[in-house]
Amino acid sequence: SKRRLEYLGAITCMDDAIGHILDLLDEYELTDNTIVIFFSDNGGSGGSDNSPLRGGKSRMFEGGVRVCAAVRYPPRIPAGSVSDEFVTSLEWVPTLLNLTGASPPEGVVLDGFDMLPVLAGEATSQRTEMYWKRREKEGARFGNWKWVHNADGVFLFDLSRDLGEQHNRVSEDPEKATEMAQHFADWMS
Repeated sequence: SKRRLEYLGAITCMDDAIGHILDLLDEYELTDNTIVIFFSDNGGSGGSDNSPLRGGKSRMFEGGVRVCAAVRYPPRIPAGSVSDEFVTSLEWVPTLLNLTGASPPEGVVLDGFDMLPVLAGEATSQRTEMYWKRREKEGARFGNWKWVHNADGVFLFDLSRDLGEQHNRVSEDPEKATEMAQHFADWMS
């Protein structure tokens, strides 16, 4: 479709522009003291394809909240390495503060942690839970369990077995669904 072709064209232009920036950092010998971070704020929309993940932008399913990121920082992150650890955008501020030696503003409590050791493959993630709310849509992840509540009902998934969120386990695991709803309620309060 025309929309898909336009989307792919935009991705190609973006890829070229990022490559140009990386080449300039190399040319000016700034690569080793520059961290380059590229990530999306949510899952794709429009002409994107989030397969095998369910849903997209503005949804609480993995296709709307799970995104990839590309990070280049040669002094710590090996080129071509891949991490499947559970981290969130909440980790960026503590990571960059620690990397630069800066302190957070006085009285500010950070919800994340320095994830550079995780990205470097030196540690596992400290992140065990995450919560989302957008209008009437709610979601929670606690370990590998994912809970979604929206206008279509309540959903429960074991992401370790069902990353595509195809098998709603609410009727099979009602206690876990109740526990996840409580985690979400606790976070809201």
